[in-house]
Amino acid sequence: MNKNSLFLSLSAVLLLAGCASSDYSNEDRSAIYSSNEYLPKTKAIPRSTEASLAAANKAGDKQEALAILQKIYVDNPKDPVVAVRYGRLLREDDQIKAAEKVLQPYTGGKNANDLALTEMAMTQIALGNFPAAQTYAEKALKLNDKNARSHLALGTALDAQKEHQKAEVAFRNGMKHWKGDPTPIMNNLALNLASQGHLQEALSLIEKALDKNPNRLDLERNRRIIATLLESTGPRAPAPAKKPTS
Repeated sequence: MNKNSLFLSLSAVLLLAGCASSDYSNEDRSAIYSSNEYLPKTKAIPRSTEASLAAANKAGDKQEALAILQKIYVDNPKDPVVAVRYGRLLREDDQIKAAEKVLQPYTGGKNANDLALTEMAMTQIALGNFPAAQTYAEKALKLNDKNARSHLALGTALDAQKEHQKAEVAFRNGMKHWKGDPTPIMNNLALNLASQGHLQEALSLIEKALDKNPNRLDLERNRRIIATLLESTGPRAPAPAKKPTS
């Protein structure tokens, strides 16, 4: 595979990682949900129900988790956290339009909620509407600039629009505030750095992510892509200490 093909592969991986906090293949899902991933809490979802959701997610039983959250949503239609949790799971089940419908009431006006705006940004990424995703993520950050997933969504949307340096800033800001397993945002930052040609730093970061979560198959795949790129291009020549004389 030549260098151009590798960079195209990397770009494709980066877009697929857009919702990196949750969107993985079925074989990876049990590893994801067994991690200490942060989820917003609400009294509408008691501890016993949280335990049932965690068990369903760990077992990879998406339909059971959806059924649980659907019932809670029907009983609590005005709870934004319930809407966010339900909308997120709908998105993960590729029910994008349904997710949009659930989230829409909390994306504008007096009901605007940074969690819902962030999740709406993720749905737009899933649809390939990157400018819209950027707008939703920026609105979320105006409400709460410490929402790490908003920074993740913003960075992913910017990366998809080839605004790599701005995306890097967003990812690094998200790292500062991340709760739970940080490997999703570490993965996207590593891919961002690789897309800018910072391959050694990218490789180091994704190896750290693998140390934290060695069961993530997507991390190992991306590590191999970045390592192959580094091998094919070689390390960058060091900058001269002073201007060479003729």
